[in-house]
Amino acid sequence: MDKKQLKSTYSRYKQWQTQPFKYQRPTDEVHHCNNCGQDFTGSFCPVCSQKASIGRIGWRSVHQGIMDIWGLGTRSLIYSIWQLLLRPGHIIGDYIDGKRQVSFAPVKMLFIVAVIYSMVYYWFFPTILNIRLEPEITVEQQILLGNVSTWIDTYYSWFALIMALLSVLPTWIMFHYSPRHTAHSLPEGFFIQVFLAVLMIVFSFLLIPLEVIDVLLYTCVVYCIFGVYYIIVYHYLFGYGIWGTLWRSGFVMLTILLLVVGGMFFAAYFDQGMIPNLDGQMTKEDISLMRISWSGALLLVACIVISVGFVINYIVTGKDRKQAVKISKEK
Repeated sequence: MDKKQLKSTYSRYKQWQTQPFKYQRPTDEVHHCNNCGQDFTGSFCPVCSQKASIGRIGWRSVHQGIMDIWGLGTRSLIYSIWQLLLRPGHIIGDYIDGKRQVSFAPVKMLFIVAVIYSMVYYWFFPTILNIRLEPEITVEQQILLGNVSTWIDTYYSWFALIMALLSVLPTWIMFHYSPRHTAHSLPEGFFIQVFLAVLMIVFSFLLIPLEVIDVLLYTCVVYCIFGVYYIIVYHYLFGYGIWGTLWRSGFVMLTILLLVVGGMFFAAYFDQGMIPNLDGQMTKEDISLMRISWSGALLLVACIVISVGFVINYIVTGKDRKQAVKISKEK
């Protein structure tokens, strides 16, 4: 492939990123609805909303029914994940702009991919391939976090959803005055984070074979790839340059990390499981006090970090802030 062909292929790819769907406009042809008996023009019956194209049941209907069970029918789960990988910022931007038909339902997608990941990680590899992927937990880690890490592994979809919820407010604070999607709302921010959580699980799933080789390498590669996608998504969604996206994302990521670790210490404080003793030097009360102290300290630092980020962002976004106020009033 020469340079000219490569440039042409890239141009078609960029055009597909911005306009992946070509919808057929309805004609003036009159249809008869087999459900309610209404005669109408267009793609859907105005009385009962049944599709005009629905006729007698054939093999195509059987195929569609089977695919719908697994989320592979309308707004395909597989195609939505494919879009997340190839046009991550665009599909998320389309969805929060009101183009709901471009994607499989995001929250449902999150839970489905999390269940598939858990089945492969905790059933297929250990049972079928006889390969256990769980990292070993040291005594010191067990003392600090109790059974929290075990809960995260068991309920990965809920953990991903919690992570998404924790990410909403820091992202809203740092990107509220952005040139693109200015003054995005907190509910819109929730769906942004759900899409990102799906991406994280997809990368974790696709790279599972790498964990068989080296757990540390697997973790580093997954987070590095996700970090690149994270910047790409925020760069497209909010319209800042690379540098502006990077430093704002840095404040968001650091805040989330502090909140997650602080929350883990807080959850471990209420852990009622057996708490191991390290050479008899720490009592149960000492361990509980250490956990709640670390939790409070990390949560306080998280508040300080995001406050500093807010002040810096407020100072450098005068023009964008006026635009955000104007858009908020229009809404």
